[in-house]
Amino acid sequence: MKAIGIIGSPRKDGNSSYLLKKVLSQIEDVFDTEIIYLRDLNINPCNECYYCTKEESCIIEDDMQEIYHKLKATDVLIITSPVFMGGVTSRLRAFMERTWHLRRGQLKGKYGTWIVVGRRNLGSACNEIEQYLSILKMKKIPGIFGYALKPGEIENDKEALKGAEMLGKTILDLYKNNL
Repeated sequence: MKAIGIIGSPRKDGNSSYLLKKVLSQIEDVFDTEIIYLRDLNINPCNECYYCTKEESCIIEDDMQEIYHKLKATDVLIITSPVFMGGVTSRLRAFMERTWHLRRGQLKGKYGTWIVVGRRNLGSACNEIEQYLSILKMKKIPGIFGYALKPGEIENDKEALKGAEMLGKTILDLYKNNL
């Protein structure tokens, strides 16, 4: 079984990353886990060429090509983002737009969830990721959100920490019930 965490934050070890690692640490004995840091990849934005409406791929040659294979091979996808200007980060937005060709059901039946961290207002970030998972026809696991701004502040959000623990348990329960 495979679980992939996508980190949309520009910080390598920020608050959303902290929560993701909490979740993955609970399931790593059962799942092969991987973290993909979008900040370390060359991902160009969608250029609206509509190549993906005819083909099951994207014409843009960059680091997304490797990610497509990983997405198709995963059983659980956990998408994380801090809140930027009321939504997900531009890195995560580019990632989501570039997977448009996967809307035909290539990820149907796989599980998806989210982790969003913001200072006060989560804006539309949670809804953006929920909508994305729906477009990909994934089964959704309720996500978690946390309140923090500076690196490390998430450790003070006891509800978010409990949410990360519960999310890990939920994923393990799905595994025990054969996903």
